[in-house]
Amino acid sequence: MSDDSKPVETIPLAPPPARGVAPSTTQRLVEEMIALRESTGRQLKFFEQTIRQLKEDSATNFTNFVTETTKAYQSMRTELHGEKRHALALQSELLEVALDLARIVASRPAEGDAAGLFAWSESVGVLSRKVEQMLARLGIQKYNAVIGSAYNPAIHERVGNKRVEGMGPLLVAEEMEPGFGSQQPEFVLRRPKVLVTE
Repeated sequence: MSDDSKPVETIPLAPPPARGVAPSTTQRLVEEMIALRESTGRQLKFFEQTIRQLKEDSATNFTNFVTETTKAYQSMRTELHGEKRHALALQSELLEVALDLARIVASRPAEGDAAGLFAWSESVGVLSRKVEQMLARLGIQKYNAVIGSAYNPAIHERVGNKRVEGMGPLLVAEEMEPGFGSQQPEFVLRRPKVLVTE
């Protein structure tokens, strides 16, 4: 037999480690590092999303704030200009009434002139109607106290007391002068003067 026909000796390999054997310290350290890296990556991604959301919310809130502030400023500016126009119109009307009154006073007739006094009193009546029309144009309206209603210091000015049979105390007994208010609800410029029951 030749040497070629001899069986080759095989070197047995080391058996694989059994499943129950604990991994080495290095392997465990690598696994912990991988787990830590994955956990840190997830937390970083969540943190970035939170920061992005907060940034978007802050930008939206700031935009809303700027919009609302601009609207409030424009509204206040419009209201202020309206008040200025209203005040100028009122001053113009008052100036015209003052000039008319000055002309009426200057044209007062002598005491013995009956026809002149009548004409002069008519001019006073014309000016009075003109003032009433001016008040109506400005939205100022006359209002009267309701006789028998409860006395309310917010809308009535008490100028005295009066005993009235059949009426209880603190009721409006009589109106001495009317009140005036604007078109705005419950905006009293001048309360009516009233007598109140005892």
